[in-house]
Amino acid sequence: FFGIEARALEGQGNILAAQRLYSKVTKIVPRFIYGWSNLGNTLVAQGQLGEADESYSKAISLCEENLKEMEGSFGVKRCDDLYLILLNRGSVRLNNGMSREALLDLQKANTIRARPDAVILQNLARAQELNSRFTQSDTSYTTAISMTANEVNPFWLRSSLVKYQLGDEKGAMDLLKRVENRFPEAPEVRAAYAVLLWGKGDEDAARKKFLEIPDRSRAKYVEGDYLEKVVSWPEKAKATIGEVAKAVGDIAEKPAAAPE
Repeated sequence: FFGIEARALEGQGNILAAQRLYSKVTKIVPRFIYGWSNLGNTLVAQGQLGEADESYSKAISLCEENLKEMEGSFGVKRCDDLYLILLNRGSVRLNNGMSREALLDLQKANTIRARPDAVILQNLARAQELNSRFTQSDTSYTTAISMTANEVNPFWLRSSLVKYQLGDEKGAMDLLKRVENRFPEAPEVRAAYAVLLWGKGDEDAARKKFLEIPDRSRAKYVEGDYLEKVVSWPEKAKATIGEVAKAVGDIAEKPAAAPE
């Protein structure tokens, strides 16, 4: 009963009330897999990523136990959603500074799913990218894009920068043009476009594109923490945006050392 009511509350957007009920479910029926996984969903919605990770981990452990019990048993309800719970935990870990652990979860989710899944692939591609497996990441992004080609998604920008990292500047630009057409005023899109323009030698156009970003948003691209931890661009794109920022005067040139 509590689980049904909690799902209804979650569907109505009353996440806090749903979380309380799911928490009650896990205490009353501590081995109920979906009590833990749904509790994790409500914790994610509130930004409590560490607690969500713990809930998903409990659900994964119970689901794996269930699958072992299924071997040679009858009358046991099978946990068929292990790939989905792994996807959820992997996505949480991607956004909580645990890229190596996220990669393991998402690889496993992809294997269990056993057929192309656009959501798994775009998260797997991101995890591969963050672990500097750029060739694998490019393949995963390309497959995910082929499955969602009718609608441009923000993750296409990441795919473009992975192609740039690998030296496929034409492929990167072709993809980013479609992203810019869909999100023309997004600061990250303008910054990425400036990177690609600079990379192909069109430095004037790159400076102009970068200066289209409002000053406060543009200033973030000279902050190491923003490039490293927030947008987490590949190394080549980070180095190029540094050159662009320097060219427009956002990064001051270091004065030459005085002669001794």
